[in-house]
Amino acid sequence: MSEKKSGSKKRKSEKSKSIGITIGEFAARCRLEIRNGNKKDTMTVKSVNISRPGLLLADKDDYFVADRIQMLGNAEIHYLEDLNAEKREAAITRLMEHNIPCVVLSGDLEPPKEIVEFAVKYGHPVLASREPLYEIMNEVVMYLNEILAERDTVHGVLLDVYGEGVLIIGESRIGKSETALELLDRGHRLVADDMVLLRRVKDKIIGEAPEILKYFLEVRGVGIVDVRHLFGVGALIDEYPVDFIIELEHWNDGSDYERLGNRTTYRNLLGVDIPYVKLPVMPGRNLAIIVEVATSNMRMNQMGYNAMTELDDRTKKLKKRRG
Repeated sequence: MSEKKSGSKKRKSEKSKSIGITIGEFAARCRLEIRNGNKKDTMTVKSVNISRPGLLLADKDDYFVADRIQMLGNAEIHYLEDLNAEKREAAITRLMEHNIPCVVLSGDLEPPKEIVEFAVKYGHPVLASREPLYEIMNEVVMYLNEILAERDTVHGVLLDVYGEGVLIIGESRIGKSETALELLDRGHRLVADDMVLLRRVKDKIIGEAPEILKYFLEVRGVGIVDVRHLFGVGALIDEYPVDFIIELEHWNDGSDYERLGNRTTYRNLLGVDIPYVKLPVMPGRNLAIIVEVATSNMRMNQMGYNAMTELDDRTKKLKKRRG
């Protein structure tokens, strides 16, 4: 986490990480029927974008990207059916000879048999659904966003405080879990304790707990507690966006703690800047209440209200009246 203050028509393959997924998992998650390929076979996906290769079928390969999942809807199927056998085979070959992840068919039309025949020849899986194209596209894009998301892990606690995802970080034994416990007692919700799994979905950072740690909170001197049994299932949420980062630090006279609130500081998580504050820990401070106040203040700042600006305006008006 870093901290800061406020030519050619032909497309190249998209630069992205790649991941292998089984055809069976892809079909199950996107509610597709496997027309060709084994459920255990693996295909590689690199992009959250998908392609409708109509131009390629019409022998215009400008802007075609082979790395994407290829979707054929009623428009493409009708076009292929209107071609004679020779031109149809040539059009389908232009698609299948590329190293594509798979072909997905949609709609109520039965596709030309050559699609599956040439897919077998070139070793590409074919999947299908009777649902409209736009519904399948939404399912597939959501799934690709999930599996291709950038990921990271941080040690801390993530809670939903007043509808804001608050990530509390700090060195070991600083009091993160104890603060979370009091926030739970005050009606807020826990996402993860000790280890938070982060993934980037578009411009949002989503946090969740590792499966083995879900619903548990470690309180030193007490041990592991099950939040479901202590506070009920309403005190838990499986995942939540990270909207605010609070770092707890033992009081340090040399640290530059914010006193006026007239500047906004950010921490960078997976390429996204998140509002950030550092809170000093010292005897007698009620950290849970301070976290609540800091969260509410952050939200007000994002809505355009700043207490320091308001105080400055009042001071100027008072000087003007006296002046």
